[in-house]
Amino acid sequence: MDLSKHAGIIVKRLSKGYPDIKCHLEFSNAFELLISTVLAAQCTDVRVNMVMVPLYKSKYRSPEDVLKDGEINFRENIKSINFFNNKTKAVIAICEDLTEKYKSKVPETMDELTSLPGVGRKTASVILGNCCGKKDVIIVDTHLKRVAARLGLTDKENPEKVEEDLKKIISSKEQFYFSMRAGEHGRQVCKAKKPDCENCFINDICPSAFKN
Repeated sequence: MDLSKHAGIIVKRLSKGYPDIKCHLEFSNAFELLISTVLAAQCTDVRVNMVMVPLYKSKYRSPEDVLKDGEINFRENIKSINFFNNKTKAVIAICEDLTEKYKSKVPETMDELTSLPGVGRKTASVILGNCCGKKDVIIVDTHLKRVAARLGLTDKENPEKVEEDLKKIISSKEQFYFSMRAGEHGRQVCKAKKPDCENCFINDICPSAFKN
């Protein structure tokens, strides 16, 4: 199988299937998306939006606002989010770095973003793609990883290896959109426990179709 050709067909089909894809987390700037992405780990985007959107509007407009309010108050405000204790510590550490090293601005490179406490390549790619206009980023979340494996685009488990494989076969100008659309396909159709192969518009070229 010519993987690049196979990937190209998948990219086209996904773009037709999900033409108006957008981030599920609600945000008005890079700072909000950064914090919400950290909080969304092992938690639903719906829950994070419910908790954080009112807080961004009322009190947390900048890293300084979070630090001024303090760790105890921030923890209390996000306690309905999974793992709120550890996430509070992560957010406080990120806000400290943003104020001390980046003049309270969210940096716009992979190296700088991943230098922030607890920020990995996936979170950095979310910021770069949604806020910085970068198209050559692959967002390896659980949905994309599952969909890419089932479609035969990678056989790796490690997220960085998955990213490497996909970057080799997907056009750099399509990588961000592919990530978003493949993630959406994973949410809506190619679900973890029971993929809806019957109603999948990629089932004719999917090596895993009707096998799960």
